[in-house]
Amino acid sequence: MENDRGNSAKVGSNRANWQIPRGVTASNWEYAQANHISTGYDEFLRDDPLTMVDRQILNRYLPDRNGETEKSANSNKPLIADFGCGNGRTLIPLLNRGYQGVGIDLSIPMLNAFQKKIGIEPNRGELGSDTGENDCFWIQANLVELEGIVDGAFDHGLSLFSTLGMIRGHENRLLFLKHARRTVKPGGWFILHAHNVWYQLRYPGGLRWALGNGLRAIRGRSEFGDRESNYRGINKMFIHSFRRKELVRALTHAGFREFDWFGVSPHQEQPVDGLPFGHPLRLVGWVVACR
Repeated sequence: MENDRGNSAKVGSNRANWQIPRGVTASNWEYAQANHISTGYDEFLRDDPLTMVDRQILNRYLPDRNGETEKSANSNKPLIADFGCGNGRTLIPLLNRGYQGVGIDLSIPMLNAFQKKIGIEPNRGELGSDTGENDCFWIQANLVELEGIVDGAFDHGLSLFSTLGMIRGHENRLLFLKHARRTVKPGGWFILHAHNVWYQLRYPGGLRWALGNGLRAIRGRSEFGDRESNYRGINKMFIHSFRRKELVRALTHAGFREFDWFGVSPHQEQPVDGLPFGHPLRLVGWVVACR
């Protein structure tokens, strides 16, 4: 995979023997390769209210199809792409509700965990395999580099749990959104989650962080909304949080024209329909269904 910075890193050494994929930081690459992340993923998310929020939204846009007469024919089942599928937390329930799926992720440990959850011997190749009975394929790929997938390949697409924010660089995030728009058929839904940068002001030291982050952005050292933190044993994990207007511009530039917004409130398992008064400081993030 190409490196957009022209350098790469090697664990335990000052010189490189592998290239960091485009839009991926060294720490996020470490996250993608860590077995303990994939094996403990479900337990880590067990009590996270966001898992309930996104599932309720998916139920609205991707309803159960098992009662339909054409359910026995795979060719009639809508094909859902989960960009950043992880261990199948989101896609597996959709497979059980009458959809076919394509799980796309950079992390081979996550893809292996996904396959094991539905009783498939992990395929360690870079391309996916068809399970036949389970109506699922897997592709190991960088979300910024999906040129190998044809236009209109999927009926709908998903990118949840701040997957977009894990891509470093505005241009790289825009490339992924353009791939999502290109590979999802016209009229199909693309459902996305992103963090709200202004919610950081509610944390202790949030104003100081915002001022420092803005100053670094002015100096060209980072983009406003970029953050690093220690996460599940990974040092300096990268995440980008968004201004809503920033996210709207990126989605519009990628070709999306219709948007349904849902707010994500802290510690609440219900999505907030629309954008309530004072939402920049009230919402920890958004889920947006667009097409």
